[in-house]
Amino acid sequence: MSAALLLLWALSPPPAPPRDPLLNRLAEEAEVFAQSAAKLVGEETLRQRALKSSTRFRPRIGQAALEPPKPVYQSRELISEFGYTTIGALWHEAREVRGIDGKTVQNTEKARQKLVLGLRSDDDLVKKKLLEDLEKHGLVGSATDFTLSLLMFRGRNLDNYQFKQVRRERVGADEAVIFSFTQAGGEEAFTIFQGKRTVRQKLTGHVWLRAGDGLPLRIHLTSTIPGKDSSGDIIDEAVIDYLRNPAGLLLPASVRHYRMGGTMMLAENNFTYGNFKRFSADSEIKFTPAEDEAPPATTPPNRRPNP
Repeated sequence: MSAALLLLWALSPPPAPPRDPLLNRLAEEAEVFAQSAAKLVGEETLRQRALKSSTRFRPRIGQAALEPPKPVYQSRELISEFGYTTIGALWHEAREVRGIDGKTVQNTEKARQKLVLGLRSDDDLVKKKLLEDLEKHGLVGSATDFTLSLLMFRGRNLDNYQFKQVRRERVGADEAVIFSFTQAGGEEAFTIFQGKRTVRQKLTGHVWLRAGDGLPLRIHLTSTIPGKDSSGDIIDEAVIDYLRNPAGLLLPASVRHYRMGGTMMLAENNFTYGNFKRFSADSEIKFTPAEDEAPPATTPPNRRPNP
């Protein structure tokens, strides 16, 4: 072999290590979800316990004046029609609230029709109103887009994350292999509303894949926003569980989200999902149970655009 060939060999990068087959299955399920999400609507129930901001001055005397005020929490429950939309190249959750704290805001049919008309709109301003429905109804520290976490792992997006297999444990009846991951590139994964400010975050976390076939069962996310004062950093942590429906489509089942400010809990959000249906693209909106249709066939990940 000539010296020139030896030099070329030395300069060539080493071949990339083979990807774990379980991660390949993760990418396949993310592709199927991406192809199905835009035509799905379901029901979301959000139960929130959040720190209540005090806007009134309450004078304190005696020993009480020497102690820091005790935090006061408020509890809320919102039931919404729920779906997915895109603005530009980014996916988002969208919702139309139909009930607050046991009181009906609008009936299910009206809320669902309004949601679907918004999802089908070509006007991004119309879509953005659907993204802000939680904050509009007075929820504190609402964070969204958690159920879209599966889309982070579509096809070539896997190269934006560094994975490491860390342990095994059971999720219900299934044994799962847990991989830690760190986002090194690509678009930030979820949206946080802080007043009029919108924050999008890169993430670290873990993903639970069924040991036998790599089916995604759970995703755990953490994100930190550096604090601006002595109250400390704002830390968001979420656990998203997915379940396969009878037709084989993987859908979100629940999200547990906690927001901490330093050592104080700012908000606890518990989301549950169900009653998913597909809606047609016809001029007359029709709904069919998601269980009635099989999921679309997957397209090779490297032929799909990133979300």
